[in-house]
Parts: sequence; structure tokens; C-alpha cells
Amino acid sequence: KQWYQRRVRASLGSRHLSNVTELTERRALVEVAGPQSHKLLQGLITNDMDKLCSDTPVMYTHILNVRGRIMFDCLVYDIGTEKYLVEVDRSLLQLFTKTLKMYNIRCRAGITITDERLFASFGESPDSMIEGVRDPRLAELGSRLLGTEPTNTTLVSLDAYDAWRVGMGVSEGSRDITTDRDFPFEHNLDYLGGVSFTKGCYIGQELTARTHHVGETRKRVVPVTITGHTPTELPARINAGKRAAGKLLSVYGDIGLAIIRLPYLGMELTIDKSSATLVGCAPQWWPE
Repeated sequence: KQWYQRRVRASLGSRHLSNVTELTERRALVEVAGPQSHKLLQGLITNDMDKLCSDTPVMYTHILNVRGRIMFDCLVYDIGTEKYLVEVDRSLLQLFTKTLKMYNIRCRAGITITDERLFASFGESPDSMIEGVRDPRLAELGSRLLGTEPTNTTLVSLDAYDAWRVGMGVSEGSRDITTDRDFPFEHNLDYLGGVSFTKGCYIGQELTARTHHVGETRKRVVPVTITGHTPTELPARINAGKRAAGKLLSVYGDIGLAIIRLPYLGMELTIDKSSATLVGCAPQWWPE
């Protein structure tokens, strides 16, 4: 097993087979409803709304700005006829609803911030998860559960969920994603099934499609192990000698997420304004 999986198991202790945590304080659910709701979301998100069906009730996607940089990472849930729930970072909730309303002039969809609770069931064995909606990003990320707290369970902390997710090399929310600056393929959107290359136009499509057709992304988000004290201000530049090798996005104890140029994976790198060092490694789920 790779180093980050050992670190994650150590952080979860004996509870790693199946865990449930509440995400409500960090992730919000916005209802988009009405005859034009599909059209509104289809013109904004990187994925294809037509993929949603009874067999695939949720999908992963980003919403970009006009320069092709990430504004929001989302999960979109199909909850019924012409009704969708969009999961988004709670700290960006007001900006998210403002953005939806800005593009909703012609569509006239209903946009409502809900008080729906959100949970994640995650762990090493997918068969041991509490039944919910499977996380479309990775099977190892388990399931999302909407509504009431699952019965006969003891909730674990968000730190446990973060350790598991970060160990997998999956970014989520504004703590990991630099809003209006990072590009979607840097955050492995293509590897996580969050983009369609066959649908019609959406905001930020031109640069995303061009990057795909060029066929080269030189730096990506990876899990890192950190030794020493990290800087208080993030993101922070990562160096290989005197050369820039990427940037450290977020820190969770002695692991974190960083965008690193691929040739520098596996090397010990330094961090600006810090005595700490880090090593990044490609996750096992990446394609060959």
C-alpha cells in the first residue's frame, strides 16, 4: 500500500471499515427547480445534465468563470421531476446563489437554500457503507446521505472524513480549491468524471476543451506528507531547489493537498517561508 493510505488508516484507527460524519456545517444544499432548471444548470456546469437518471441520481461537476477557472465544486442530485439539489461549499453559498440568479434571467428557475442535513458514509470497504447515494467521484469515498441522521451510528469527526478524502487526493471546497484561480484539470476533474467533452456550451468551456485536446496537464492535485511546521498563509509556493514546483493548498495535520508539477512527484520539496518539507505521490486510482 502507498504511504498516504498507511497515514490515513493510522488517523482513523480501528474505525476505518465504516464511518459516518455530518457535512452540513461545511456543505450546503441548494434546490434548483422548475421547467427551466435543467437548462440553467446545463449552461453552467462542466458535466452533462443528461447523464442524470434513476441509475445515476448524482454527478460531480465544477462551475467555472469565463476564464475557465474554478468557482465552485459541486455534486448535483436529481431528486424528482424538474428538481435538483446542488451541493456546494457553505462558505461560498451567497456567491453561489448570486451566480445562479445572474444566469437565471431567462430560465426563471426557482432557487432555494435548503436546511437539508448532509452526511457522508465512508471507509475502506464499500460493502460496509450505510446505503445512500454513491459518491460519483470515487467508490472509496463511499456514499452521501441526505435528510435525517442515520440510526444506530456514532458520528465521527470531520477530521476523520478529511483524513480519508485527502489521503485519496480529492480536493473539496474553498479550503482546498483557490477560487477563481485554479484550473479544473489541476484538481483532477477529468479523472473524477466531472466533465463532459460532448455536451453543448457552458461557461469556461473554451479553455477547458482546448486543454483536453492538447492532451497535457503538467501539474495536478496530489496528497502530500509534510514534515515540519507549515506556513500560516496558504496557498504557499513549493520549490525544487530554486525552481517553482507547485503550491501547497491545504494542511490537515501531517498530510495535505498540493498542486505539484508531475516530474517532481516523489521528491522532497521545500515550502516558501517555512522550514517544512513535503513529498507528493500520485494516487493509486489515477489512470496509467
